Amino acid sequence: MERATRLSTAVADSLAIDSVSVKDGQTIIVTTLEPRPTLPGLLTSPAVAITDVAAIDAAGEGNFLNAGALTGPYIPTEYVIEERLESVAYDDYWGGRPPLAGINQVAISDTNSRELALQAGDVDVIINLSPEGVQAIEAHPELQVLTAGIGTSVVMWWVNFEREALSDPLVRKAVAHAIDRESISGLVAPAGTGSFADTLLPEALVSCPGVTGPGFDPALARELLSEAGYADTDGDGFVEKDGQPLEIVIGGYPQRFQLPIMAEAAQAMLADVGIGVEVQITEWSAVKEPVWDLFGWYNNVVDAGDPVLNVSKFVGLEANAESSAANNYGHYDNTGLAEIVSQAGGVSDLEERKRIACEAMAVTTEEVVLLPVAHSYFVYGVSERVTDFDPHPAHLYYFDHRIGLTE
Repeated sequence: MERATRLSTAVADSLAIDSVSVKDGQTIIVTTLEPRPTLPGLLTSPAVAITDVAAIDAAGEGNFLNAGALTGPYIPTEYVIEERLESVAYDDYWGGRPPLAGINQVAISDTNSRELALQAGDVDVIINLSPEGVQAIEAHPELQVLTAGIGTSVVMWWVNFEREALSDPLVRKAVAHAIDRESISGLVAPAGTGSFADTLLPEALVSCPGVTGPGFDPALARELLSEAGYADTDGDGFVEKDGQPLEIVIGGYPQRFQLPIMAEAAQAMLADVGIGVEVQITEWSAVKEPVWDLFGWYNNVVDAGDPVLNVSKFVGLEANAESSAANNYGHYDNTGLAEIVSQAGGVSDLEERKRIACEAMAVTTEEVVLLPVAHSYFVYGVSERVTDFDPHPAHLYYFDHRIGLTE
């Protein structure tokens, strides 16, 4: 913890640690600068993974893998970013020696290529299957599809408040009502691989009775556009205002198969109410550029197990209401929302934190800050050779010390 806060200002701000001391061989005492009831959950972040700091320091800068400083069942031996991670079994792992000699993880960013690699026997486990891939793998006699069955990630669109068109709340609401999010959810997360996300957070984390997202209503969308001053004056099927057509850009990135599907489906639905759409599927980093109106996104929404944190991080607020804008790609700003979130500062009661999260989500839903589509499961394709693989619903836990292979 001390090393993590020393190396990262973001971690230091999040944990707000004043001091860490050792009480005995099994107990440490953490003192925070201010009340931080979410601290146990925040410690699940990879940024504060347990490491042997003395070994890291002795190995020197850039030699992290060679330090032997981690605590898992496998020891990393080689890591090439966006290419591969190789590891060997750690014989003295506290949970017992793993049955495998090692695990080699290979990055295959293209979904179809990943699925074909499993079907060809080149790999034993893959993650993030497409609906078509699920069908193909379920039909294969030597493969199976596994999932934890809990949607811990959201597939959604950011809404860009700095773009002229969507800065108008009437247009934002018109866009929201013109898109059949539930229908699109069925395309990108059919039964068994996810569920419709009416609001940002999954019910497994928090349920908010009375908070519902904008329903599919093309007629209402047309009324809202008319109220905003848009009309199809030249009969081309698209609305304009002051001679300028209403056109928006929907962005996304190809590594998540859901995003191009979502963009193309929304393009057709928006055209039906007179809104022109240009689809731009590029790289995820394009979300930082001011060239889009909606941007498709895939993200974990159960960080630290805290509903307040998982609402506030998407609107530029941490759970203690300190402005960070770390994930506020839509450039949304609302002082009233910050005041709602600030109520959670020293609240440890989970039910009260859920109430605060629901109050915050009521605001973000009413103002169309985000457009959630689906809560996706982690869906794995697995070879029949693999034994004792237990899919975990969280995005950080793929393999434990039990997984093995038959001869």
